[in-house]
Amino acid sequence: ISIIIPAYLIKEEIEIIDKIKKGENINHYETQRIRKDGKQIYVSITVSPLTDAAGNIIGASKISSDITELKKAERAILELNTGLEQKIIERTAQLEMVNKELEAFTYSVSHDLRAPLRAVNGFARMLDEDYGNLFDEECRRLLGEVQSNATKMGILIDDLLTFSRLGRKPIIRSVVDMNELLKTTLKELEQGMNASVEIKCRELIPAKADHSLLLQVMINLVSNAIKYSSKAAKPFVEIRSKRGNGEVIYSVTDNGVGFEMKYVHKLFGVFQRLHSETEFPGTGVGLAIVQRIIHKHGGKVWAHGEPGKGATFFFSLPDADKISMNEN
Repeated sequence: ISIIIPAYLIKEEIEIIDKIKKGENINHYETQRIRKDGKQIYVSITVSPLTDAAGNIIGASKISSDITELKKAERAILELNTGLEQKIIERTAQLEMVNKELEAFTYSVSHDLRAPLRAVNGFARMLDEDYGNLFDEECRRLLGEVQSNATKMGILIDDLLTFSRLGRKPIIRSVVDMNELLKTTLKELEQGMNASVEIKCRELIPAKADHSLLLQVMINLVSNAIKYSSKAAKPFVEIRSKRGNGEVIYSVTDNGVGFEMKYVHKLFGVFQRLHSETEFPGTGVGLAIVQRIIHKHGGKVWAHGEPGKGATFFFSLPDADKISMNEN
């Protein structure tokens, strides 16, 4: 047997024989052997002791399987994993750099862009106050456009900052009374709410989520519903919830302008709008914020609408009994 065993592995064979003498089995022992052509290969060896009628060990039965290709595949996988780990390290470093650049950009947006906006607004207001009586109607209209667009730019900056910060904000989960959250939402929206809109609400199931982030979701969805139903004869908004498949589904329905379902994929993208700003004002960031918040919670968002017959926006959250508290 020693002819097919590499010299540096002879001791290994002695140990195997000693185990066989004690009546032990050797199962799928991986080692190396030499073929007739001198090539060294990997093998898997199974050895069982052979006994006579009296139970004395008189020999052994050995099966050797060539596993060279298997070992090559294992080595290739190991090399691939090592390469992937290196790529992950490199990509992580790149992401960290991008995040730092994003933080720098966010800082720039928050401070450097706001200053000229304040100046534009301030000078426009001073012109209006000091020289407004000298302007004709067209000049006053243009000055109003300057102020209006500066205000819109400020709102857009706020929305973009909110959207970018969501990626870094940890989730602090707590049990959220959704009925109380809705009351807070309506109070927040009270000033700009259409007095004729009817708000319908069934008893809402509590959620386990980040209170402040979920408030942002409800404000965005309910304000959208109020806005897009404002031109209906009898506008209404209805908020519901239900359980199913280990999650809680919340919905906000309105009887407003609705939308074509073929455009539904655009709804949750940044700056994606299905209606012009002259029809319904907005920055086109609100639903993207909703989606990012719900995805951070492990939930989903979707919508259904029909032109002239309103729309329903849904979001799901893992059922409170299925998740742990204070999960980041």
